[in-house]
Amino acid sequence: MSSGYDGAPMVACPHGHLNAWNYKFCGQCGSPIGVVAFPDDDAVAEDERPLRRRGLAVGGAIAAVLLAVIVAAVGFLMTRSSTGDDEAAPQAGGFTPGTVNPAGMVPACTTAPLVQAESVDMTADGMTVDAAFMSQCPGGNTEASTSARITVADGQRDIAAGVFDFSTAPLTMKPGETARRTLVFPAGTYWRTTEMFTGAPQLVFHPGEQAEASTAASSGSDRLVAQTVAQPAHGSIDGVADAVLRELRDADYGYVSGSLANRWVPQISAKKSGLVVNGRTLTSADVLRDHLDLREKYSGVRLVSSAQWTTFSSADFWVTVVGAPKLSPAEANAWCDANRLGVNDCFAKFVSSLFGVDGTTAYRK
Repeated sequence: MSSGYDGAPMVACPHGHLNAWNYKFCGQCGSPIGVVAFPDDDAVAEDERPLRRRGLAVGGAIAAVLLAVIVAAVGFLMTRSSTGDDEAAPQAGGFTPGTVNPAGMVPACTTAPLVQAESVDMTADGMTVDAAFMSQCPGGNTEASTSARITVADGQRDIAAGVFDFSTAPLTMKPGETARRTLVFPAGTYWRTTEMFTGAPQLVFHPGEQAEASTAASSGSDRLVAQTVAQPAHGSIDGVADAVLRELRDADYGYVSGSLANRWVPQISAKKSGLVVNGRTLTSADVLRDHLDLREKYSGVRLVSSAQWTTFSSADFWVTVVGAPKLSPAEANAWCDANRLGVNDCFAKFVSSLFGVDGTTAYRK
């Protein structure tokens, strides 16, 4: 006796057909089984038995068909289960990695593509990276993420990080071929400019949530602008900003101490983390962004730490100064006038480590 689906016992007729445990006659060929006796066999009249056999035969045929369907389904599921580790799970749209759907779009896969910077430039829109993408999946890949995170770094030094939406212009990477996009990191999504690193930076693609197929219609655009700043590859956003501020201070110190010390210069910004400006509390990232914006706008901009000079009343400010050294406060303030900066935003400052605070600031009227 064998066991069928759900553990119910089964019996075989003389011809090998499987039947339910309580069948007296085979549901397929009608042969007597003779394993399980019905309790009312002796009470059944001889002329009723043919009718009963026909009834059992019809009912048994139906049961046999159902049984065959169940056995086939169980066998199919067991086969799929036993081979599940060797087969790729279907992706969106019913396609597995490495297959191409009828529309010609390579499906998404779970492995992030490789990204390489071909050029990096500073533009009016921010840091612009011409990037080449290559799929790591055998059959290629289509990237349609609404929130892909792309980080840019120079070794352990973070350069930029942004969240990009590929859903409006899905990026299709065919097997063995390179696809290209221009990535734009606006102000606030990058921390180092091209002057602060050499060579090609390393880009890393972190897939985000994939868009639905209906919303992933390509617009034909090859230019993507980061929607917001993303977590950098190393450390936190403010941690990276603090490191870059110190890096800029150290890089500028030689020029400041050799050319600007004991001279008058226009001071165009003085900020620190935690300072409230127009009702907003600044972060280190805000301070860095402010300085980088000024550095991009004016030539000769330098960053100094108020802690390194005795002419500042507070030792925890990042101060931005600009231009060539002046011999008088009037000359420094004339630069502010020429550039039409507000009286509270630009004024003459004497940078020195030999004098005190008194008499080292000349405000404009």
